[in-house]
Amino acid sequence: MAIQIDGMMIFNLLVGVAVFFIGLWFKRLDKDFGELQQEIKDIKQDYQSKEMAQQINRSVETQLDRILSKLNQIEQKLDNKVDK
Repeated sequence: MAIQIDGMMIFNLLVGVAVFFIGLWFKRLDKDFGELQQEIKDIKQDYQSKEMAQQINRSVETQLDRILSKLNQIEQKLDNKVDK
């Protein structure tokens, strides 16, 4: 009942172990790839596009222009009062 180990059995054992570890490696790569895809989706949701940034900048610029206009009006009124 002695099992005789020959070169083919050793080769098959080594191939089996190698396939097992390669499978684990591929599983890990697949998991990492899935995580990267999720991070890309999150970045796309959080990322502000150039067009949106330009729109926000225009809005802020318009508001600042109105504030400056009001300040100029107030300054003009104060100058008129001082001149009287």
